Amino acid sequence: MIREQRFINDDWTFDYGEHPGAELESPDPEWYDVGLPHSFDLPDFREPRFYIGHGCYRRRLEVAEAWIGKWIAVEFLGVFQVAEVFVNGRLVGRHEGGYTPFVVDISDAVAAGPNDVFVRVDNHWNPRLAPRAGDYSFAGGIYRDVSLIVADRVRIDWYGIGVTTPTVDSERAEVNASVEIVNDEPGPVEVTVAAVVSDAGGPVAAFPHVRCTIAAGSTAVVALAGAVDQPQLWHPDHPHLYTLTVSVVGDARVCDLQTTAFGIRWFEFTADRGFFLNGEHLDLHGANVHQNRGGWGDAGTRSGIRRDIAMVKDLGMNIIRGSHYPHHPYFAEECDRQGLLFWSELHFWGIGGENIEGYWFASAYPVTPEDEPEFEESLRRALREMIRTQRNHPSIVTWSIGNEAFFSDDHVVGKAKALTSELVGLARELDPTRPAAVGGAQRKGFDVLGDLAGYNGDGAEIFHDPGVPNLVAEYHGVRGRGAGEYEVQWEHGVEVDYPWRSGKILWCAFHYKSVAEGAGLQGLVDYFRMPRRPYYWYREKLRGIAPPAFPEPGAAIALRLSSDAEEMPTDGTGDVQIMVELLDEHGIRVADDRAVTLTVVEGESLFPSGHSITLSPETDSLGGGAGAIELRSYAPGTQRIRATAQGVSSAELVLLATGPAKPQRTWRLAPPAPWVTEPPAGTGEVSLTAYRPVAASSALPRHEAGNATALGSGTFWRAASREPGAWIAAHLEFTYEISRIVIVFAEVPKQPWLVETSTDTIRGFQPLHEAGSGGEELSIRLEFEPRRASTVRLTFPESPVDVEEIRAY
Repeated sequence: MIREQRFINDDWTFDYGEHPGAELESPDPEWYDVGLPHSFDLPDFREPRFYIGHGCYRRRLEVAEAWIGKWIAVEFLGVFQVAEVFVNGRLVGRHEGGYTPFVVDISDAVAAGPNDVFVRVDNHWNPRLAPRAGDYSFAGGIYRDVSLIVADRVRIDWYGIGVTTPTVDSERAEVNASVEIVNDEPGPVEVTVAAVVSDAGGPVAAFPHVRCTIAAGSTAVVALAGAVDQPQLWHPDHPHLYTLTVSVVGDARVCDLQTTAFGIRWFEFTADRGFFLNGEHLDLHGANVHQNRGGWGDAGTRSGIRRDIAMVKDLGMNIIRGSHYPHHPYFAEECDRQGLLFWSELHFWGIGGENIEGYWFASAYPVTPEDEPEFEESLRRALREMIRTQRNHPSIVTWSIGNEAFFSDDHVVGKAKALTSELVGLARELDPTRPAAVGGAQRKGFDVLGDLAGYNGDGAEIFHDPGVPNLVAEYHGVRGRGAGEYEVQWEHGVEVDYPWRSGKILWCAFHYKSVAEGAGLQGLVDYFRMPRRPYYWYREKLRGIAPPAFPEPGAAIALRLSSDAEEMPTDGTGDVQIMVELLDEHGIRVADDRAVTLTVVEGESLFPSGHSITLSPETDSLGGGAGAIELRSYAPGTQRIRATAQGVSSAELVLLATGPAKPQRTWRLAPPAPWVTEPPAGTGEVSLTAYRPVAASSALPRHEAGNATALGSGTFWRAASREPGAWIAAHLEFTYEISRIVIVFAEVPKQPWLVETSTDTIRGFQPLHEAGSGGEELSIRLEFEPRRASTVRLTFPESPVDVEEIRAY
């Protein structure tokens, strides 16, 4: 055996709570059976709150006698957000940060035979650990794959191969490799390092061998260089991949052998001509993607990742923004294979709004000096881990430093900008081949801090030909729960493709769960991965494919079950997506939304709720006469699934789970999380519109609507047209309970004006206050009984008045 790596996602037990001292005890028979990936919050139906606390995992690990004396490690690809790892009662590793992989050396803690692995996970909000804020759900758990690695004591380091292609054209591509070799032996070793480049057709290039001596207990970096003639260039239309295989030979034996995939391409973001790939202009159009999903939350499988990327590709899009944290390394692998560019992002993240310290509504940057050093180091560490584990992927065209970090308290904005600049410099140092982006950079001067500016929302309108490489990192096409209409209406002029703009990225591909009420329902695809009508509008616009016939209301008499695959692996990396449809007497799907229950009647496969699950409109898991859910299994064999609903005939589906044989068992399934933590209440003293996106009927240059939420800026909004009906609307982005609105005019209004609010602009606005003949003051303060709102709109039935500020509390 040269090197062994295998998944250990199966056969874990779990319980909620911290369980002090449990790492030293025998396994508790009352703990629950779980497989990985796993979330504290199963099943996840987008409930507005989630479990915050500790959860503990335990597994027996069999260690072969032949492994003793080798390097033995456990690799975690994602644990949210603090993990303590014990083996046989001994602490062997601790990792802080919920989105990046890490590896724990357990070589000296194991013995031949059974060993106890215990992992304590903590997802409490931490003022010294990024992210401090974000529009997302921060559920805990070991929510990505876990693997066991066994290798020689002289080996290639974990993710220790870096590949670059510094010079590329159609005739020849230089290929450089940096290989980190570890020597854990007690004495120096002499090794020979060799590398071969291959593709699907076989070897295409060999690198000259390099010999070196590595001192005991140290790591050496070996540089390899070669070339590929007539390279096939990676491109979204033809995503050709190569494989670099590196061998390390010492004492006449192969000590290690590893491969990494890479692509050959070159690209450039320009300030005046947009984006170029392999010397040709490419207009970028894509979507933001969050990782959580219906039922399973963040704990999706590789099959789910593969389907998500395929859905974006099917639209005709060519880029994905990984919002707003490092994604599973497999995500970039699939972008490589399917042909989508990838914006990989760090989680320096702000949300604004109530700005509550103690929850994920806080200032993006710490507000107290004692929290600053650890917080900053958490982002440096995560950036290093993100780049190290994803650097070879040709799909990745930028390392983004974060999203909307300008949502930091005013007194620390300077420090937030300084940290952004420092992280940009670190990204350049770690990887000079890619630009460093600043995402959500539309306020407070963050856009000039990196190599590439990503403007969200009204930033597309505010920054017209900004003079720096740029794109629209978020634009809205679909807003609100009721936005299921076919045609999408874009905002802020993104329908115009300017030559100086590299492209635009939609917010967003999929519904998601968030701590912010009213968020997460802007997806082209719902939380359970069923396409909504706007999905087909995009596909028609970008690919010319006519939409399907949408279901009409009707009475169903039967059910139909289908799946995207007939088999699934039992190692936790794969699943099957099951779709159920309600059919009329002609076998046509109808919009009959009665609840449907899916039950495993044969086999050990699992839904996120166990061996059965009910899909219904009440949980947004069924609509338009159809619903979908992902099923996985950790034991092999036939899996028979039955669908039932009141008043209709049932349906069955037979699938196969494949993997090593296991004794049949009865699963002890965990109940839903025992309690949830409510977010602390805000003070009501922070404007909920501050630095939020603003839309308007029209605006003159340098008097854009965004001026009205840039508090204290001395600027104002001025409508381009003086015609009646002009309006300006401040989006709170999320739903809040407000009781006070302040309007500051640039001049005393002599014309009438109307203030309205809305929780869903598709469904309309509710009047709040109307001034029939204008007013006598520059600043108008409106106080009222609390009402829920996500948008505040000011309308002028006659000619408009300039507006300096719109504030809501």
